[in-house]
Amino acid sequence: MQAIMIDIPRSRLGKKSVYAIYWVLYLIIFGCVQAGPDHDFRNAFASEIISLPMRILFVTIVLEVLVEQFLFKKKIWLFILIYIPLILLFAVIQRYLDNTFILEYFLTDWKKEPLLSAAPYIYSVFKLQFVVTIPFSVKLFYNWMREQHRSMRMAEEKSQAELIVLRNQFHPHFIFNVLNTLYAKTLVTSPESAEIVSRMSSLLRFSIYEINTRSVPLDKEIQYLEDYISLQKVRFNQYQQISFHVEGARENKFMEPFILMTFVENCFKHCMPNEHGDSWITISISIREEWLTARIENSAILGHSGHQLHTGGGVGLENVKRRLNLIYGENHILKISQDEDSYFVYLKLKLETNEQ
Repeated sequence: MQAIMIDIPRSRLGKKSVYAIYWVLYLIIFGCVQAGPDHDFRNAFASEIISLPMRILFVTIVLEVLVEQFLFKKKIWLFILIYIPLILLFAVIQRYLDNTFILEYFLTDWKKEPLLSAAPYIYSVFKLQFVVTIPFSVKLFYNWMREQHRSMRMAEEKSQAELIVLRNQFHPHFIFNVLNTLYAKTLVTSPESAEIVSRMSSLLRFSIYEINTRSVPLDKEIQYLEDYISLQKVRFNQYQQISFHVEGARENKFMEPFILMTFVENCFKHCMPNEHGDSWITISISIREEWLTARIENSAILGHSGHQLHTGGGVGLENVKRRLNLIYGENHILKISQDEDSYFVYLKLKLETNEQ
């Protein structure tokens, strides 16, 4: 399960560079507009440069103070109450600069008007609003992307934490079951004891060193199943018919650990003789390109309370359902059914071709 995330730049240098580019473009555009049909670029650019420090100050106060301290903290009305007087104040400053410097020395053909004359004052307000709108929009978009990035990271971390909890719920139950089997077999002298210890060692090694990784090689996961099934064959001896078959290439394929194990363990835990007195388990795993298909079936009695995935019982089965949804999402199919004398699990999931 992967999420596409945009890396949001955090450095102050990056932000300053964006501002610098914006103000350069602003000077070029408004200088050309101000030059008019006479192409008086010298005076046009001079007038814009004179007003530039005031506009930079205005935009900086709005973006770095008002937006950060009020708008992003959901204090919208306080932002508006401060912003309106602020833009009106800076419009007065702009009018003062116009009458004192710009119209006096550069745009001499333009008519001077009183400081608070309605038409030029409203024009100054609208021009300031235009100047701040673009960086304001960019900042809002940047903040939205940052929050999206943060939310995705939090969701990913939450999912990983939940998976660890689910795994930790499962491990002790399985390990104690196997240890009990080992204990029962070592009560009497048996030539099979060494094989049991060897298989048990392999199981523990996998549980300790592999289980907390994001994914494991498919061949290791299958070897883990083989070790577990071998132990169970020793445990049940002739009382259960066990068939385990794997076909297809396992190389360079990875999957989430302990997915298959839950269903296999459930078979051994709840396998019951059917109406004919037979007790059996059949496990078939097929690998085709990037897809793994597992068919797991065991003898059962209809209505027996062992398998309760659909009704919510069974911690292991409920956990594996949630893990499948978290990790594989739409890239898996899980079907569970029960008839009069058997319980059947069908699982198909997409394997990873590179270890994550």
